Amino acid sequence: MRKSSIIPCVRTFAIVLTLALLAACGGRNAITHGTSDIMVADAPTTFDLTVSADKDSQFDYEGATLSREDLAGHIRYLAEIGKPVHTILLQAGEKQKIKDTHLAALAGICRDLKITGYVRDDDGRLKVIQVVE
Repeated sequence: MRKSSIIPCVRTFAIVLTLALLAACGGRNAITHGTSDIMVADAPTTFDLTVSADKDSQFDYEGATLSREDLAGHIRYLAEIGKPVHTILLQAGEKQKIKDTHLAALAGICRDLKITGYVRDDDGRLKVIQVVE
């Protein structure tokens, strides 16, 4: 007597589909990629510059929408007038969550200008942006 080969195929398909769905659901928090937790004792109490996430991978700084290049230019300007930026904090905007593109742009700025970037995650914890040279 020969067993049907459809049942093992259906079972395998169901397992693969379940694993794919689980993989798709995981990793929705963009902040966890490219950042690491910082100890409360090591966390700065103030930051030289604080920006918020804005639409289209841009940043909101004191009501102005800035692109990555504009923000980097502003930080260079502050250094020229004697107000160098050593730390920058990225937080969620009023209408925009922090996305991978925000983190990538800020990491690039931090790498190019040799500053330390921090991000406040959805739970209010502070994380440092890991810059890869």
